[in-house]
Amino acid sequence: MKKHRLSLNIMLFSAILILLFAQKTYSVDFSSDEQKWIDQEHRLRFSEVEWQPLSYTAEFPVYKGIIAEYLEIIATRAGIKMDYVKSRTWQEVLDKFCNNEIDLIPALSKEDDIGTEVLFTDSYISFPLVIATRNDIDFISYTHELKGKKVGVGKGYTSYYFLKKNHPEIELITTDDVLQGLKLLDKGEIDAFVGHLAVIIYTITNSNLDVKIAGKTEFIFEHRMGLSPKHAPAVSIFNKIFAEMTKDEHNHIYNKWVKIGVNRNDYSLVWKILIGTGLVIFGFFYWNRKLSIEKKRAKQALNDLNILKDQLEEKNDALNHLAVTDQLTGLYNRLKLDSTLKNELDRSERFNHIFGIILLDIDNFKEVNDTHGHQTGDKILISIAELLNNHTRKTDVVGRWGGEEFLIICPETCEKGIMKLAENLRRIIENYKFPVIFSKTASFGVTLYRRDDSIQTIIKRSDKALYNAKESGKNCIAFN
Repeated sequence: MKKHRLSLNIMLFSAILILLFAQKTYSVDFSSDEQKWIDQEHRLRFSEVEWQPLSYTAEFPVYKGIIAEYLEIIATRAGIKMDYVKSRTWQEVLDKFCNNEIDLIPALSKEDDIGTEVLFTDSYISFPLVIATRNDIDFISYTHELKGKKVGVGKGYTSYYFLKKNHPEIELITTDDVLQGLKLLDKGEIDAFVGHLAVIIYTITNSNLDVKIAGKTEFIFEHRMGLSPKHAPAVSIFNKIFAEMTKDEHNHIYNKWVKIGVNRNDYSLVWKILIGTGLVIFGFFYWNRKLSIEKKRAKQALNDLNILKDQLEEKNDALNHLAVTDQLTGLYNRLKLDSTLKNELDRSERFNHIFGIILLDIDNFKEVNDTHGHQTGDKILISIAELLNNHTRKTDVVGRWGGEEFLIICPETCEKGIMKLAENLRRIIENYKFPVIFSKTASFGVTLYRRDDSIQTIIKRSDKALYNAKESGKNCIAFN
């Protein structure tokens, strides 16, 4: 009797999960040529390497991870067969593609050197390349700050080609994978490691290495699938499926592997139960007439699941906050500022809105660290952060741009308004009594959005204005 009740509990819990996570059926409108290609029942061979959380290959022939989720959606909605071919290294994946041993590489950047002709799909998910350092490094604002340093990158990875092409002054140390690179970093054998944001977050979280993410590069890894030219019709098929995917679908995949993966042991019971889902569905109907006496237990199981869901959301919220916050000042960090700038640029271009930015730098800050030590310098940075946070509008976004530089993004403001705000902040800082040193000033570079601006162009103008303010004697404002 106890065994029957245990089986019934498992079936009830699994049935609840099936109902909760069931997805609707999609029908993609393929052209006649695309449907003709699909009807020929091609089998696309693909290969990947261990690249958690994007790719899990240790359980061959089972393939899972973020990439696997997108491949499964394509296979289901287009009826395309996918054959997973195992590879030991990324170079082996590329060699197999060049030798026609596989037809598809599921995660590529247009900047990758494949070694043969490849047809790229549209981007289906994007992540920045970030800079990992040891914990004694404060913050890295720009990639060129790694000049002359020993920097680890995965052999044949996108990060390798990006740095080799754009920053030849950096000494590159190639590694087999991210974990090997972060271990070299932890031992002090290299100065930094550049790699994929999601992979580095996962690797750091699931290891005991004393390293952290200290900045981001200007490169955004836009994941695309690469197909052999002999399967050219598949490119438009893949693109149509990507285009019809909803934001919720993308978020579900991201949350499942990036966020749950950070602490996935908490959910092992749920996944173990789901392993037997196929058998459970049949058993559910067999035991249906006995459900009435088990309603109370089913309700409790659902309550437990809701509690589990709430705990997951709390952990995800904490992770999100940590990912966009500067640890010292509590303001937004460079990653968040870049994201906000992009959103404002897109919004202004589409709806003809205006916005401006203020880039400010604490005057003679190096003297504070040299004379009074870094602890005093940290107190000054914290005080400046509080002043900026307390004397800007609720709609303004304030963050630490790097070192002693701060950036304020001001939506819906004109030149007169943003200059007035900058002057107000300048006077407040000038008159504030700081710890230990009492008096400190800042210089301000101000600019407004212009048509066809990019993050690089608007930041370049504000940086030029800041330089002019410094050249004009500091503790002043310049507009460009």
